[in-house]
Amino acid sequence: MPTLDHVLPLALLASLILVVPGPTNTLLFSAGVQLGLWRALPLVGAEAAGYALSILAWGCLLLAYGADRPWLLIAMKWLCAGYLLWLATRLWRSSVSRLVSNQQCAGGLEVFLATLLNPKAFLFASSAFPLTAFQSLPQFVWFMGVFLLVLIPIGSLWTCLGHLLTLRRAWSRYTGRFLRCASVLLMLFSASIAYSALEGQDTHSKQVAMGRVLLPLA
Repeated sequence: MPTLDHVLPLALLASLILVVPGPTNTLLFSAGVQLGLWRALPLVGAEAAGYALSILAWGCLLLAYGADRPWLLIAMKWLCAGYLLWLATRLWRSSVSRLVSNQQCAGGLEVFLATLLNPKAFLFASSAFPLTAFQSLPQFVWFMGVFLLVLIPIGSLWTCLGHLLTLRRAWSRYTGRFLRCASVLLMLFSASIAYSALEGQDTHSKQVAMGRVLLPLA
């Protein structure tokens, strides 16, 4: 059973990271705008499932392969960047159509996939969760339970904020503008991840080239 020395830092760091606007929070906010509070709240469950699976996968990968295979991290960053770019394009088109149909709103699968590929999961696995959390199932369940106790209220808050935008008709005229701004935000996230992948790829190439130079001298 984890002690307070492990639980409190996890809860504090997780709350600070989760409250920051990101791909998943943007989708939850947009769902609150388009679907209303009660129809959008179940998407928080999709967020929780996505984070649980992604954090577990990142933790196991970092534990087993991260140190010896830097290309794996670069490939995951490119995958994240590509999916977020597609998601941003989809959100931009829905704002252009003035939200004629609720079918254009992101559903549970989109929220799950966006969370699964969310770079925040890597931060949680590498910084918030201790290494012991990935070494046994009981430890992981305990730490993930603490994480979900932080995630569910924050995810619900983002959905509520989106719903508040529809409570006043004077605010509804800005819905399309907000969705376009959200789309641009997702594009910026995609670009930042792609730049990080390029930077990591360049660093890895320099390390390989340096190794080829030093190998004959050894």
